[in-house]
Amino acid sequence: MAELRDSLSWYPPAAVVASPSLSSASAEAPPADGVDRISALPDDILRDVVSRLPVRDAARTAALAPRWRGLWRSAPISLRDADLLPASDEDFPFDCDRARAAVGRILADHPGPLRKVQLTCCVSWSRYQEIEEWARLLAAKDVQDLILLVGLVLDGEDSAPPNTAAVIRRGTDIAFPFLKEFVMCHSKMRDEDLEHMLACSPELRMLALVSSRMPLRIRLHGPNLLCMILLMSLADELAVVDAPRLERLILWRTIGGDDFPMVVKIDRAPALRVLGYLEPIVHQLQIGNIVIDAETKASPSSIVPSVKILALKVNFGNYRDINMLVSFLRCFPNVETLHIESSMFGETTVMDRVKFWRKVDLIECLKSHVKKIAIHEFRGNQSEFEFLEFIGMFVQNLQLLLLMLTKEKSASTDEVDELFHQLETLFARPWLWATEDIKLVLRGCKRENRVSFPAAYDLSVDPFM
Repeated sequence: MAELRDSLSWYPPAAVVASPSLSSASAEAPPADGVDRISALPDDILRDVVSRLPVRDAARTAALAPRWRGLWRSAPISLRDADLLPASDEDFPFDCDRARAAVGRILADHPGPLRKVQLTCCVSWSRYQEIEEWARLLAAKDVQDLILLVGLVLDGEDSAPPNTAAVIRRGTDIAFPFLKEFVMCHSKMRDEDLEHMLACSPELRMLALVSSRMPLRIRLHGPNLLCMILLMSLADELAVVDAPRLERLILWRTIGGDDFPMVVKIDRAPALRVLGYLEPIVHQLQIGNIVIDAETKASPSSIVPSVKILALKVNFGNYRDINMLVSFLRCFPNVETLHIESSMFGETTVMDRVKFWRKVDLIECLKSHVKKIAIHEFRGNQSEFEFLEFIGMFVQNLQLLLLMLTKEKSASTDEVDELFHQLETLFARPWLWATEDIKLVLRGCKRENRVSFPAAYDLSVDPFM
């Protein structure tokens, strides 16, 4: 459960605004003249007020006055089961049964639409029929954003990971024509289940699979899909089959099955702007029908020109990793912001890396487009400095070089001072740098190196910062 709750902390916040409870609001003194001015407002404004309340308070507005009685049923409410749980203490213990019962009543009584539904606290796989009924009700109520976390052990019983998508798929009449966001955590679904979900959700903008072991082959398609997030998950293949509006493909701590790399295939994704983290040791990149390897040369059929922000994870001391780093960079000729996480995974290869970097042919994105490079988990070892020298010689339009230290390196003032001195020495060689207008920023570790869930699906920000 600790891992589940940690994953929940990455989820986007609920679509409600913080507000005082109705009980506290009703305790305030009424206007001196006794006139109820709020109830005199137009229905549209009152519905907007109700839609912004936590669901418990939204329902309670029906008791305020006859004027409010039917408003909550006609407002596009947001439903979070967490808002239905009382504070957990000795006098009033945590009660999932009450919250489940309340969710069931709301789904049955409210005609829709439901603006956002986030069920993360009280859904138990032991209540299979209840989940199936909720799925039908959610589809019927035109839910727009859906986050569904099915607990593995919420009632004390042991159970296998739930095939939630199969429950939704079981009735062919179930569809989500207005669903815009869908997040599924710790669940399993067959390949065809995901296909069905995507086919039945033409308005889907964001899809996220967190801590998933299925589907094994993820085939992305959808006319309005903007963002796909795959976190801490296993899959044999992630293929962008037909996603004309897809802007972001976010991967973090993903692995392939049966000790084989995960195939990341990019086919029809003309709007893809953000991609990463790609890891040479974990992912096999395929563009169209071309599998990218160390010998792949840049050509119109082996590049994705739309990508502007690229994130890679590389061991600078490993020959295979830096060879694939060069190949990956050739596939994305218009990258403007490059993130590289310096990894220690894999053996350090005995080789002349200085000679390797000097023999690298010109890479288009480094020559003409990259303006910002951020190296995460920077330790200041020799192989990292050799890469910095390569950057200095070949990146002609670089404006910012951001080095973010590891947690261990940040903790030692002496080591940070020594590292800063080494960087000063490196930058003191004017002949080494292709441009003089580079700003160097050395930053300590502020948080665990991980992808922020809200930033990942916020199209206005760089998700890797």
